[in-house]
Amino acid sequence: MEEEVKIQESAGMVINESMKADLLSSAKWAKFLCIVGCIGIVFMVGVAVAMLAFSSKFAVIPGMAGIQGVMGISYLIMAVIMIYPIIKGFQFANGTKAACLTNNEAELARGFAGLQGYLQFMGILCIIVLIIYALLLIGGLAAVGIAVSAS
Repeated sequence: MEEEVKIQESAGMVINESMKADLLSSAKWAKFLCIVGCIGIVFMVGVAVAMLAFSSKFAVIPGMAGIQGVMGISYLIMAVIMIYPIIKGFQFANGTKAACLTNNEAELARGFAGLQGYLQFMGILCIIVLIIYALLLIGGLAAVGIAVSAS
Protein backbone atom coordinates (compact mmCIF):
# COMPACT_ATOMS: atom_id res chain seq x y z
CA MET A 1 0.00 0.00 0.00
CA GLU A 2 2.81 2.45 0.83
CA GLU A 3 4.49 1.72 -2.50
CA GLU A 4 1.32 2.72 -4.38
CA VAL A 5 1.20 6.05 -2.53
CA LYS A 6 4.87 6.72 -3.31
CA ILE A 7 4.35 5.89 -6.98
CA GLN A 8 1.33 8.19 -7.18
CA GLU A 9 3.22 11.00 -5.44
CA SER A 10 6.18 10.74 -7.79
CA ALA A 11 3.95 10.63 -10.88
CA GLY A 12 2.63 14.13 -10.23
CA MET A 13 -0.40 15.39 -12.07
CA VAL A 14 -1.98 13.05 -14.58
CA ILE A 15 -3.75 14.37 -17.66
CA ASN A 16 -6.40 12.02 -19.00
CA GLU A 17 -7.73 11.83 -22.56
CA SER A 18 -10.68 14.12 -21.85
CA MET A 19 -8.33 16.79 -20.52
CA LYS A 20 -6.09 16.36 -23.57
CA ALA A 21 -9.09 16.84 -25.85
CA ASP A 22 -10.04 20.03 -24.00
CA LEU A 23 -6.47 21.32 -24.13
CA LEU A 24 -6.21 20.54 -27.84
CA SER A 25 -9.49 22.34 -28.50
CA SER A 26 -8.26 25.34 -26.49
CA ALA A 27 -5.03 25.35 -28.47
CA LYS A 28 -6.94 25.38 -31.77
CA TRP A 29 -9.11 28.30 -30.64
CA ALA A 30 -6.06 30.17 -29.35
CA LYS A 31 -4.34 29.71 -32.70
CA PHE A 32 -7.44 30.97 -34.53
CA LEU A 33 -7.62 34.05 -32.31
CA CYS A 34 -3.91 34.72 -32.80
CA ILE A 35 -4.29 34.52 -36.58
CA VAL A 36 -7.22 36.95 -36.43
CA GLY A 37 -5.07 39.17 -34.19
CA CYS A 38 -2.26 39.13 -36.75
CA ILE A 39 -4.69 40.18 -39.46
CA GLY A 40 -5.95 42.95 -37.16
CA ILE A 41 -2.41 44.18 -36.58
CA VAL A 42 -1.78 44.30 -40.34
CA PHE A 43 -4.95 46.36 -40.80
CA MET A 44 -3.99 48.66 -37.92
CA VAL A 45 -0.55 49.28 -39.41
CA GLY A 46 -2.13 49.90 -42.84
CA VAL A 47 -4.59 52.42 -41.42
CA ALA A 48 -1.83 54.08 -39.41
CA VAL A 49 0.42 54.43 -42.45
CA ALA A 50 -2.47 55.82 -44.50
CA MET A 51 -3.34 58.31 -41.75
CA LEU A 52 0.25 59.46 -41.49
CA ALA A 53 0.79 59.62 -45.24
CA PHE A 54 -2.40 61.43 -46.12
CA SER A 55 -3.11 63.40 -42.94
CA SER A 56 -2.22 66.76 -44.46
CA LYS A 57 -3.72 66.18 -47.91
CA PHE A 58 -7.07 64.68 -47.00
CA ALA A 59 -7.93 66.09 -43.60
CA VAL A 60 -11.56 65.38 -42.78
CA ILE A 61 -11.88 68.79 -41.15
CA PRO A 62 -9.67 71.54 -42.56
CA GLY A 63 -6.97 72.48 -40.07
CA MET A 64 -7.26 69.18 -38.20
CA ALA A 65 -4.49 67.25 -40.00
CA GLY A 66 -2.47 67.07 -36.80
CA ILE A 67 -5.15 64.99 -35.10
CA GLN A 68 -5.03 62.42 -37.89
CA GLY A 69 -1.26 62.22 -37.49
CA VAL A 70 -1.62 61.65 -33.74
CA MET A 71 -4.24 58.98 -34.40
CA GLY A 72 -1.92 57.31 -36.91
CA ILE A 73 0.88 57.19 -34.37
CA SER A 74 -1.57 55.88 -31.75
CA TYR A 75 -2.60 53.06 -34.10
CA LEU A 76 1.06 52.15 -34.65
CA ILE A 77 1.68 52.07 -30.90
CA MET A 78 -1.39 49.87 -30.34
CA ALA A 79 -0.26 47.51 -33.10
CA VAL A 80 3.20 47.18 -31.54
CA ILE A 81 1.71 46.59 -28.09
CA MET A 82 -0.51 43.79 -29.39
CA ILE A 83 2.40 41.83 -30.90
CA TYR A 84 3.53 40.44 -27.52
CA PRO A 85 0.23 38.82 -26.46
CA ILE A 86 -0.14 37.29 -29.92
CA ILE A 87 3.34 35.76 -29.66
CA LYS A 88 2.44 34.35 -26.25
CA GLY A 89 -0.87 33.05 -27.61
CA PHE A 90 0.95 31.22 -30.40
CA GLN A 91 3.39 29.84 -27.80
CA PHE A 92 0.44 28.48 -25.82
CA ALA A 93 -1.28 27.04 -28.89
CA ASN A 94 1.80 25.40 -30.39
CA GLY A 95 3.20 24.10 -27.10
CA THR A 96 -0.12 22.68 -25.95
CA LYS A 97 -0.84 21.05 -29.30
CA ALA A 98 2.62 19.47 -29.40
CA ALA A 99 2.24 18.27 -25.81
CA CYS A 100 -1.14 16.67 -26.48
CA LEU A 101 0.07 14.90 -29.61
CA THR A 102 3.42 13.66 -28.21
CA ASN A 103 2.74 13.42 -24.45
CA ASN A 104 5.72 15.71 -23.85
CA GLU A 105 5.68 17.50 -20.48
CA ALA A 106 8.28 20.06 -21.58
CA GLU A 107 6.03 21.17 -24.45
CA LEU A 108 3.07 21.43 -22.08
CA ALA A 109 5.18 23.55 -19.73
CA ARG A 110 6.14 25.79 -22.68
CA GLY A 111 2.48 26.11 -23.63
CA PHE A 112 1.41 27.02 -20.11
CA ALA A 113 4.28 29.51 -19.85
CA GLY A 114 2.86 31.20 -22.94
CA LEU A 115 -0.61 31.25 -21.41
CA GLN A 116 0.78 32.70 -18.17
CA GLY A 117 2.65 35.41 -20.09
CA TYR A 118 -0.45 36.26 -22.11
CA LEU A 119 -2.71 36.51 -19.06
CA GLN A 120 -0.14 38.50 -17.10
CA PHE A 121 0.27 40.98 -19.96
CA MET A 122 -3.49 41.39 -20.38
CA GLY A 123 -3.92 41.84 -16.61
CA ILE A 124 -1.27 44.58 -16.49
CA LEU A 125 -2.81 46.23 -19.56
CA CYS A 126 -6.23 46.12 -17.86
CA ILE A 127 -4.81 47.79 -14.73
CA ILE A 128 -3.18 50.51 -16.85
CA VAL A 129 -6.44 51.19 -18.70
CA LEU A 130 -8.41 51.34 -15.44
CA ILE A 131 -5.89 53.84 -14.02
CA ILE A 132 -6.16 55.97 -17.17
CA TYR A 133 -9.98 55.89 -16.90
CA ALA A 134 -9.80 56.90 -13.23
CA LEU A 135 -7.45 59.79 -14.05
CA LEU A 136 -9.72 60.93 -16.88
CA LEU A 137 -12.72 60.78 -14.55
CA ILE A 138 -10.92 62.79 -11.89
CA GLY A 139 -9.72 65.29 -14.49
CA GLY A 140 -13.22 65.59 -15.95
CA LEU A 141 -14.77 66.16 -12.54
CA ALA A 142 -12.09 68.75 -11.74
CA ALA A 143 -12.78 70.53 -15.04
CA VAL A 144 -16.51 70.59 -14.32
CA GLY A 145 -15.82 71.94 -10.83
CA ILE A 146 -13.60 74.68 -12.23
CA ALA A 147 -16.19 75.57 -14.89
CA VAL A 148 -18.99 75.73 -12.32
CA SER A 149 -16.99 77.84 -9.89
CA ALA A 150 -15.92 80.23 -12.68
CA SER A 151 -19.48 80.99 -13.69
